[in-house]
Amino acid sequence: MSGVQRIVVGADGSEGARRALAFTAGLAAGLGAEVLVVRAYSPLDELLAGGHPTGADPAALRAEAEADLAGPACAPLVDAGVVHRARLIEDEPPHEVLARVCTQEAADLLVVGSHGRTGWRERVLGSVTTKLLAMAPCPVTVVPQEPPT
Repeated sequence: MSGVQRIVVGADGSEGARRALAFTAGLAAGLGAEVLVVRAYSPLDELLAGGHPTGADPAALRAEAEADLAGPACAPLVDAGVVHRARLIEDEPPHEVLARVCTQEAADLLVVGSHGRTGWRERVLGSVTTKLLAMAPCPVTVVPQEPPT
């Protein structure tokens, strides 16, 4: 992977994203690459996902997402000594956000984690990963789910 100087990694707070960040930390540390961690954020999705009080303040939800992105999400990069930045981009589809950021940042690689979801939603809408494979202006690495034990 010589020539990889800038990596974009998707971070949505999922287990797949955590695996993608850990993978990216090791790769970037070995290559001396810079990493841009990107989260496509939707307040409505946050409310629908639960875990927040009814009628949660949108500004508080965003602040919580920003704090996670700045802290726990980037912890593997910090621990590996990787130069990185983080961006939260609101109310745009994740595949569009990641593809656009890769173009804007002249990324050499995009890393995303696999969710392993199946069912009607994935068949009708397609997964973010599937859409990224068609849209990304750079190679895409999909970090798989951990095998079942």
